[in-house]
Amino acid sequence: MQWRYEKVYGAFEGKTDLDLRARLDILWGEFQEIFPITFELIVALRSDKELLALYKRSSKTRIEEIVTGYDDFFPELSGMKVPGVLIAVMAAFYRGAYIEMVSREPGYIDEMKQVFQDMLMKYLGLDGPPPGPAA
Repeated sequence: MQWRYEKVYGAFEGKTDLDLRARLDILWGEFQEIFPITFELIVALRSDKELLALYKRSSKTRIEEIVTGYDDFFPELSGMKVPGVLIAVMAAFYRGAYIEMVSREPGYIDEMKQVFQDMLMKYLGLDGPPPGPAA
């Protein structure tokens, strides 16, 4: 789990001035590289009970530390009652979108991402018009 956090952390290094949508795009890009490995681990954990028990023993606090670390990338979440849950929701969406990529066109995935980002922006109260040229 630590390698995943370090990889994502490196992708965000020096990019704290980016808006939330741009940082979500970075997270999505990193997720596309990392999730195939994570998915293999998930499958292994589901099929090997001893491995699952070992994982649960060794990761009780580590997962929470890693999720909490994402607060650095998304300061908009600081002060919220459920930042860890919201980060888990973001990760769940990206996992699902990655799986959808198997059978969907890239444009459809982009549209899904846009809708998700719009919902997140609205939830956070940051739902002004997206950046870009005026209509």
